[in-house]
Amino acid sequence: MKLKGSQKILLALACVFYAGFLVSFARSSSYGVLGFGIGMGVFFLITITAGMPGEDDEDVIFGDQGGDTSGEVHVNSLIDQLAERREDLDSANEEIKNREDEIERLKKDCEDAKLELTEMANQKSFLEEKVASLEASLESAKANPAEGASVNLAETILPNVENDPPKVINIGEAVRSAADDLSGAAKKAGISIHTVSTDETLMVKASPSMIDVLFKNIIDNAIKYMSKEGTLQITISRIEEELFVVMKDNGEGLAADETEHIFELNYQGTNRISGNGLGLAQARAIVEYYGGMIYARSAKGNGMGIYIHLPSAV
Repeated sequence: MKLKGSQKILLALACVFYAGFLVSFARSSSYGVLGFGIGMGVFFLITITAGMPGEDDEDVIFGDQGGDTSGEVHVNSLIDQLAERREDLDSANEEIKNREDEIERLKKDCEDAKLELTEMANQKSFLEEKVASLEASLESAKANPAEGASVNLAETILPNVENDPPKVINIGEAVRSAADDLSGAAKKAGISIHTVSTDETLMVKASPSMIDVLFKNIIDNAIKYMSKEGTLQITISRIEEELFVVMKDNGEGLAADETEHIFELNYQGTNRISGNGLGLAQARAIVEYYGGMIYARSAKGNGMGIYIHLPSAV
Protein backbone atom coordinates (compact mmCIF):
# COMPACT_ATOMS: atom_id res chain seq x y z
CA MET A 1 0.00 0.00 0.00
CA LYS A 2 1.40 3.41 -0.97
CA LEU A 3 1.11 6.48 1.32
CA LYS A 4 0.35 9.98 0.17
CA GLY A 5 2.91 12.74 0.74
CA SER A 6 0.94 14.23 3.68
CA GLN A 7 0.69 10.81 5.27
CA LYS A 8 4.43 10.32 5.03
CA ILE A 9 5.01 13.68 6.77
CA LEU A 10 2.56 12.78 9.57
CA LEU A 11 4.20 9.40 9.99
CA ALA A 12 7.64 11.04 10.17
CA LEU A 13 6.39 13.55 12.75
CA ALA A 14 4.84 10.71 14.76
CA CYS A 15 8.15 8.88 14.75
CA VAL A 16 10.05 11.98 15.85
CA PHE A 17 7.45 12.70 18.52
CA TYR A 18 7.61 9.19 19.96
CA ALA A 19 11.37 9.23 19.90
CA GLY A 20 11.31 12.45 21.96
CA PHE A 21 8.54 11.04 24.14
CA LEU A 22 10.52 7.93 24.96
CA VAL A 23 13.53 10.01 25.89
CA SER A 24 11.45 12.28 28.13
CA PHE A 25 9.66 9.36 29.78
CA ALA A 26 12.92 7.61 30.44
CA ARG A 27 14.25 10.69 32.22
CA SER A 28 11.18 11.75 34.16
CA SER A 29 9.16 8.58 34.65
CA SER A 30 6.06 10.83 34.76
CA TYR A 31 2.64 9.27 34.10
CA GLY A 32 1.44 12.65 32.77
CA VAL A 33 4.04 12.56 30.12
CA LEU A 34 3.08 8.96 29.40
CA GLY A 35 -0.61 9.88 29.03
CA PHE A 36 0.21 12.87 26.86
CA GLY A 37 2.35 10.65 24.62
CA ILE A 38 -0.29 7.98 24.32
CA GLY A 39 -2.91 10.66 23.44
CA MET A 40 -0.72 12.22 20.79
CA GLY A 41 0.07 8.79 19.39
CA VAL A 42 -3.62 7.98 19.07
CA PHE A 43 -4.18 11.38 17.42
CA PHE A 44 -1.48 10.77 14.83
CA LEU A 45 -2.74 7.24 14.12
CA ILE A 46 -6.31 8.49 13.63
CA THR A 47 -5.07 11.27 11.36
CA ILE A 48 -2.95 8.92 9.27
CA THR A 49 -5.71 6.30 9.08
CA ALA A 50 -8.34 8.88 8.02
CA GLY A 51 -6.09 10.06 5.20
CA MET A 52 -5.39 6.60 3.84
CA PRO A 53 -7.45 5.47 0.81
CA GLY A 54 -9.90 2.59 1.29
CA GLU A 55 -10.80 -0.10 -1.20
CA ASP A 56 -13.51 2.03 -2.81
CA ASP A 57 -11.14 4.95 -3.08
CA GLU A 58 -8.54 2.76 -4.71
CA ASP A 59 -11.05 1.75 -7.32
CA VAL A 60 -11.67 5.40 -8.04
CA ILE A 61 -8.01 6.41 -8.01
CA PHE A 62 -6.47 3.49 -9.83
CA GLY A 63 -9.51 2.29 -11.73
CA ASP A 64 -11.10 -1.10 -11.70
CA GLN A 65 -8.33 -3.54 -12.51
CA GLY A 66 -10.86 -6.29 -13.20
CA GLY A 67 -11.18 -5.35 -16.91
CA ASP A 68 -13.85 -2.65 -17.29
CA THR A 69 -15.09 -2.86 -21.00
CA SER A 70 -17.59 0.02 -20.96
CA GLY A 71 -15.42 2.10 -23.34
CA GLU A 72 -15.09 -0.77 -25.78
CA VAL A 73 -18.85 -1.38 -25.70
CA HIS A 74 -19.45 2.30 -26.51
CA VAL A 75 -17.10 2.19 -29.51
CA ASN A 76 -18.77 -0.98 -30.81
CA SER A 77 -22.15 0.73 -30.45
CA LEU A 78 -20.93 3.67 -32.53
CA ILE A 79 -19.61 1.27 -35.18
CA ASP A 80 -22.98 -0.50 -35.33
CA GLN A 81 -24.79 2.82 -35.69
CA LEU A 82 -22.42 3.85 -38.48
CA ALA A 83 -23.10 0.56 -40.28
CA GLU A 84 -26.85 1.14 -39.97
CA ARG A 85 -26.50 4.64 -41.41
CA ARG A 86 -24.46 3.21 -44.28
CA GLU A 87 -27.22 0.70 -45.01
CA ASP A 88 -29.80 3.50 -44.90
CA LEU A 89 -27.70 5.53 -47.34
CA ASP A 90 -27.31 2.57 -49.72
CA SER A 91 -31.05 1.96 -49.55
CA ALA A 92 -31.75 5.62 -50.30
CA ASN A 93 -29.37 5.55 -53.29
CA GLU A 94 -31.07 2.42 -54.63
CA GLU A 95 -34.46 4.07 -54.27
CA ILE A 96 -33.21 7.14 -56.13
CA LYS A 97 -31.90 4.94 -58.95
CA ASN A 98 -35.24 3.14 -59.16
CA ARG A 99 -37.03 6.48 -59.37
CA GLU A 100 -34.66 7.66 -62.12
CA ASP A 101 -35.30 4.44 -64.09
CA GLU A 102 -39.03 4.97 -63.68
CA ILE A 103 -38.72 8.55 -64.93
CA GLU A 104 -36.78 7.36 -67.99
CA ARG A 105 -39.46 4.73 -68.68
CA LEU A 106 -42.19 7.34 -68.41
CA LYS A 107 -40.25 9.63 -70.77
CA LYS A 108 -39.98 6.80 -73.30
CA ASP A 109 -43.68 6.05 -72.97
CA CYS A 110 -44.39 9.74 -73.54
CA GLU A 111 -42.22 9.78 -76.68
CA ASP A 112 -43.93 6.63 -77.95
CA ALA A 113 -47.31 8.23 -77.33
CA LYS A 114 -46.25 11.35 -79.23
CA LEU A 115 -45.07 9.18 -82.13
CA GLU A 116 -48.37 7.32 -82.15
CA LEU A 117 -50.31 10.59 -82.16
CA THR A 118 -48.17 11.82 -85.05
CA GLU A 119 -48.84 8.62 -86.97
CA MET A 120 -52.56 8.95 -86.31
CA ALA A 121 -52.46 12.52 -87.59
CA ASN A 122 -50.64 11.32 -90.70
CA GLN A 123 -53.22 8.58 -91.11
CA LYS A 124 -55.99 11.15 -90.96
CA SER A 125 -54.20 13.24 -93.58
CA PHE A 126 -53.65 10.13 -95.70
CA LEU A 127 -57.31 9.14 -95.58
CA GLU A 128 -58.38 12.64 -96.53
CA GLU A 129 -55.96 12.68 -99.46
CA LYS A 130 -56.95 9.19 -100.51
CA VAL A 131 -60.63 10.09 -100.57
CA ALA A 132 -59.86 13.28 -102.51
CA SER A 133 -57.66 11.34 -104.95
CA LEU A 134 -60.29 8.69 -105.54
CA GLU A 135 -62.97 11.32 -106.09
CA ALA A 136 -60.71 13.18 -108.50
CA SER A 137 -59.86 9.96 -110.36
CA LEU A 138 -63.54 9.08 -110.63
CA GLU A 139 -64.44 12.52 -112.00
CA SER A 140 -61.48 12.40 -114.40
CA ALA A 141 -62.42 8.95 -115.66
CA LYS A 142 -65.96 10.11 -116.27
CA ALA A 143 -64.76 13.16 -118.17
CA ASN A 144 -61.98 11.46 -120.16
CA PRO A 145 -62.10 7.66 -120.55
CA ALA A 146 -58.83 7.77 -122.51
CA GLU A 147 -56.93 8.35 -119.29
CA GLY A 148 -57.05 4.61 -118.75
CA ALA A 149 -53.94 4.53 -120.92
CA SER A 150 -51.94 6.02 -118.00
CA VAL A 151 -52.80 2.94 -115.95
CA ASN A 152 -51.35 0.76 -118.65
CA LEU A 153 -48.21 2.92 -118.59
CA ALA A 154 -47.85 2.32 -114.84
CA GLU A 155 -48.17 -1.41 -115.39
CA THR A 156 -45.38 -1.36 -117.96
CA ILE A 157 -42.83 -0.13 -115.39
CA LEU A 158 -43.71 -2.78 -112.79
CA PRO A 159 -41.02 -5.41 -112.15
CA ASN A 160 -41.55 -8.77 -113.81
CA VAL A 161 -42.77 -11.12 -111.08
CA GLU A 162 -44.09 -14.02 -113.12
CA ASN A 163 -41.90 -16.44 -111.15
CA ASP A 164 -42.49 -14.72 -107.80
CA PRO A 165 -46.21 -14.89 -106.95
CA PRO A 166 -47.64 -12.93 -104.01
CA LYS A 167 -47.39 -14.38 -100.52
CA VAL A 168 -47.65 -13.13 -96.96
CA ILE A 169 -44.32 -11.56 -95.98
CA ASN A 170 -42.99 -9.62 -93.01
CA ILE A 171 -42.69 -6.04 -94.17
CA GLY A 172 -40.19 -5.16 -91.44
CA GLU A 173 -37.83 -7.90 -92.59
CA ALA A 174 -38.26 -6.77 -96.20
CA VAL A 175 -37.30 -3.19 -95.31
CA ARG A 176 -34.26 -4.28 -93.30
CA SER A 177 -33.13 -6.62 -96.08
CA ALA A 178 -33.29 -3.81 -98.67
CA ALA A 179 -31.39 -1.49 -96.31
CA ASP A 180 -28.69 -4.11 -95.71
CA ASP A 181 -28.21 -4.59 -99.47
CA LEU A 182 -27.60 -0.84 -99.87
CA SER A 183 -25.58 -0.37 -96.68
CA GLY A 184 -22.31 -0.19 -98.64
CA ALA A 185 -23.51 2.71 -100.79
CA ALA A 186 -25.00 4.40 -97.74
CA LYS A 187 -21.76 4.11 -95.77
CA LYS A 188 -19.78 5.51 -98.68
CA ALA A 189 -22.11 8.52 -98.81
CA GLY A 190 -21.88 9.01 -95.03
CA ILE A 191 -25.51 8.07 -94.47
CA SER A 192 -26.75 5.83 -91.64
CA ILE A 193 -30.02 3.93 -91.99
CA HIS A 194 -32.13 3.21 -88.88
CA THR A 195 -35.22 0.99 -88.95
CA VAL A 196 -37.82 0.90 -86.18
CA SER A 197 -40.92 -1.30 -86.12
CA THR A 198 -43.70 -0.99 -83.57
CA ASP A 199 -44.56 -4.65 -84.14
CA GLU A 200 -42.31 -7.41 -85.45
CA THR A 201 -45.24 -9.24 -87.06
CA LEU A 202 -46.51 -6.64 -89.54
CA MET A 203 -47.44 -8.63 -92.66
CA VAL A 204 -48.31 -7.73 -96.22
CA LYS A 205 -49.39 -9.97 -99.09
CA ALA A 206 -47.22 -9.21 -102.11
CA SER A 207 -44.46 -10.50 -104.31
CA PRO A 208 -41.25 -10.46 -102.23
CA SER A 209 -39.15 -9.30 -105.18
CA MET A 210 -41.56 -6.47 -105.95
CA ILE A 211 -41.56 -5.26 -102.34
CA ASP A 212 -37.76 -5.46 -102.38
CA VAL A 213 -37.65 -3.24 -105.48
CA LEU A 214 -40.07 -0.79 -103.83
CA PHE A 215 -37.90 -0.15 -100.78
CA LYS A 216 -34.57 -0.31 -102.60
CA ASN A 217 -35.77 2.37 -105.05
CA ILE A 218 -36.72 4.73 -102.23
CA ILE A 219 -33.58 4.08 -100.14
CA ASP A 220 -31.36 4.44 -103.20
CA ASN A 221 -33.11 7.72 -104.07
CA ALA A 222 -32.47 9.06 -100.55
CA ILE A 223 -28.78 8.11 -100.71
CA LYS A 224 -28.36 9.89 -104.05
CA TYR A 225 -30.25 13.09 -103.27
CA MET A 226 -29.50 13.84 -99.60
CA SER A 227 -26.41 15.78 -100.79
CA LYS A 228 -24.74 15.53 -97.36
CA GLU A 229 -23.98 13.12 -94.57
CA GLY A 230 -27.02 12.32 -92.49
CA THR A 231 -29.61 9.78 -91.44
CA LEU A 232 -32.48 7.94 -93.09
CA GLN A 233 -35.03 6.94 -90.44
CA ILE A 234 -37.51 4.22 -91.41
CA THR A 235 -40.51 3.67 -89.12
CA ILE A 236 -43.00 0.83 -89.65
CA SER A 237 -46.33 0.63 -87.86
CA ARG A 238 -49.90 -0.53 -88.24
CA ILE A 239 -52.93 1.75 -88.15
CA GLU A 240 -56.19 -0.16 -88.18
CA GLU A 241 -56.18 -2.29 -91.36
CA GLU A 242 -53.19 -0.65 -93.05
CA LEU A 243 -49.43 -0.76 -92.68
CA PHE A 244 -47.79 2.62 -92.46
CA VAL A 245 -44.14 3.09 -93.49
CA VAL A 246 -42.40 6.44 -93.03
CA MET A 247 -39.00 6.94 -94.68
CA LYS A 248 -37.64 10.31 -93.52
CA ASP A 249 -34.18 11.69 -94.24
CA ASN A 250 -32.50 14.89 -93.05
CA GLY A 251 -31.03 15.88 -96.40
CA GLU A 252 -31.52 19.07 -98.37
CA GLY A 253 -35.08 18.26 -99.41
CA LEU A 254 -37.09 19.95 -102.16
CA ALA A 255 -39.46 22.87 -102.44
CA ALA A 256 -43.12 21.97 -102.04
CA ASP A 257 -43.96 22.69 -105.69
CA GLU A 258 -41.32 20.18 -106.81
CA THR A 259 -42.13 17.53 -104.22
CA GLU A 260 -45.58 16.89 -105.68
CA HIS A 261 -43.99 15.77 -108.97
CA ILE A 262 -41.25 13.39 -107.75
CA PHE A 263 -43.33 10.24 -108.48
CA GLU A 264 -43.86 11.20 -112.10
CA LEU A 265 -42.01 9.15 -114.69
CA ASN A 266 -38.76 10.78 -115.92
CA TYR A 267 -39.21 13.80 -113.61
CA GLN A 268 -35.96 15.60 -112.77
CA GLY A 269 -36.05 18.32 -110.11
CA THR A 270 -33.63 21.17 -109.51
CA ASN A 271 -31.38 18.72 -107.63
CA ARG A 272 -31.19 16.45 -110.68
CA ILE A 273 -28.32 13.99 -110.95
CA SER A 274 -27.61 11.16 -113.35
CA GLY A 275 -30.48 8.68 -113.63
CA ASN A 276 -33.53 7.84 -115.67
CA GLY A 277 -36.17 9.10 -113.20
CA LEU A 278 -37.72 5.63 -112.98
CA GLY A 279 -37.11 4.82 -109.29
CA LEU A 280 -39.87 6.71 -107.49
CA ALA A 281 -42.31 6.32 -110.39
CA GLN A 282 -41.83 2.57 -110.19
CA ALA A 283 -42.22 2.71 -106.40
CA ARG A 284 -45.59 4.43 -106.81
CA ALA A 285 -46.66 1.89 -109.42
CA ILE A 286 -45.84 -0.99 -107.02
CA VAL A 287 -47.67 0.56 -104.07
CA GLU A 288 -50.76 1.34 -106.13
CA TYR A 289 -50.63 -2.14 -107.70
CA TYR A 290 -51.22 -3.59 -104.22
CA GLY A 291 -54.01 -1.15 -103.41
CA GLY A 292 -51.95 1.25 -101.36
CA MET A 293 -50.92 4.89 -101.55
CA ILE A 294 -47.61 6.74 -101.53
CA TYR A 295 -46.92 10.45 -101.13
CA ALA A 296 -44.11 12.80 -100.10
CA ARG A 297 -43.65 15.76 -97.78
CA SER A 298 -40.64 18.04 -98.00
CA ALA A 299 -39.40 21.57 -97.57
CA LYS A 300 -36.20 23.05 -98.91
CA GLY A 301 -33.43 22.39 -96.40
CA ASN A 302 -35.58 20.17 -94.15
CA GLY A 303 -35.18 16.74 -95.69
CA MET A 304 -37.59 14.49 -97.55
CA GLY A 305 -40.28 12.22 -96.14
CA ILE A 306 -41.84 9.37 -98.12
CA TYR A 307 -45.07 7.93 -96.68
CA ILE A 308 -46.39 4.54 -97.76
CA HIS A 309 -49.71 2.87 -96.92
CA LEU A 310 -50.33 -0.78 -97.77
CA PRO A 311 -53.19 -3.12 -96.85
CA SER A 312 -52.32 -5.37 -93.93
CA ALA A 313 -52.39 -9.11 -94.63
CA VAL A 314 -53.58 -9.99 -91.10
